[in-house]
Amino acid sequence: MEKSVIIKYTQLGARIILGLLLIIAGYFKILDNSALFQSVAYITWLPVWFKSFIIDSLPYIEILVGALLILKINLLDKAIVPVAALIYLSFFIFALYGLSTGIEGDCGCFGDPESGSILVVLLGSEFGWQMVIRNGIFLTMAGFLFWRPGFKDEQS
Repeated sequence: MEKSVIIKYTQLGARIILGLLLIIAGYFKILDNSALFQSVAYITWLPVWFKSFIIDSLPYIEILVGALLILKINLLDKAIVPVAALIYLSFFIFALYGLSTGIEGDCGCFGDPESGSILVVLLGSEFGWQMVIRNGIFLTMAGFLFWRPGFKDEQS
């Protein structure tokens, strides 16, 4: 199998995984945004209006970007991939911030930690090294979507 075909299908897999994760995280935050509210409250240097904006809009932005990432609409793709990467970069930075400042609790990204759901068990949503590593992997996957070896003149 040609290298560019492997890269193309690997990127497709990354798009689907990252898009589904955004949709799922957004859905759980719409159901119950209390964990998000508590997590954002720890960022004391952000203005209150910006915290409110994050809490109110992030779930819907995640769902929209996740869906568009999966659908891969060529016209929007040049904007959606960077937006998705920016979202995952902000999650990674927030995980580092949470670890370094000792934020306790969870972000609520994958539901209630007490529920024992498979996503919470596999991915976790509590602040700590697991969250930093998890978000680092997701950020790497998002960065991989920018890689276009051998695609210089080709529109994908």
